[in-house]
Amino acid sequence: MSNISKGAEKGTPIGENTVAVVTGASGGLGRGFIKALKKRGATIIATDIKIDEIEGVTFHVLDVTKHDAVQALAKKIKPNLWINNAGLLGAGECLSIPQETIESVISVNLLGVVNGTRCAAEVMAENGGGAILNVGSLASYAPTPGLSIYSATKFGVRGYTFAVLSELRERGVKLSLLCPDGILTPMLEAEVDNPAAAMPFSGGKLLDPFEVSEFGVRLVEQGKIYGMVPFQRGILSRIAGEFPGLVMKTGKSLFNQGVKVQQRYSEQLKSK
Repeated sequence: MSNISKGAEKGTPIGENTVAVVTGASGGLGRGFIKALKKRGATIIATDIKIDEIEGVTFHVLDVTKHDAVQALAKKIKPNLWINNAGLLGAGECLSIPQETIESVISVNLLGVVNGTRCAAEVMAENGGGAILNVGSLASYAPTPGLSIYSATKFGVRGYTFAVLSELRERGVKLSLLCPDGILTPMLEAEVDNPAAAMPFSGGKLLDPFEVSEFGVRLVEQGKIYGMVPFQRGILSRIAGEFPGLVMKTGKSLFNQGVKVQQRYSEQLKSK
């Protein structure tokens, strides 16, 4: 799987001495992270908004938008690896998307990352350091029609991660940012018949969640500040972020491509 990764410093080994918290663990990418961490022998604390049975891991119900709850869990567990993975999509045209959806997406995708980063870093700084992996998206760079609120939050995750990077480095806490394209998860499978969510499908093929999670864990192990996957779409996302007028010129063709791919996945799901 081709990718872009930048900014190496001393990495963080992940193994039997790793105590890892994964938020949004019930989703496809969350389960991918659990698989990648289990392979390395880490102790895993999986969290999500509802209880789930995941073999071989301890599960905690956690609402990442509640600072006090996140802080309490961090102080109880004392992790040396925290993966801010919880997220919502909230597809919809900007004038029609419900206000409730807007507030939920912002709260989970951005405030949840802020809460997780601050609370985990506070504990790590007091206990010899650690690493935090924040899950962004190619939408952290590329304006994404149909996913304007999602894109805004992922821009925010990128900005916040890079802003606190130097602050926390002095405290022994390292940050990495994972920015993948659309992933074959239940979150996107639920949107195969929603044209507003066409853009993540426009790459032609959704990414495998385990391969993406492996890439994210390796960013931590290799001390990389950020990584984008796949390579070509990562480059295009960076260009789109610098020249947003290109999105208006190419958006229609990408949208049409995305709708075609959605239809293909929709047919595959219905045939199962």
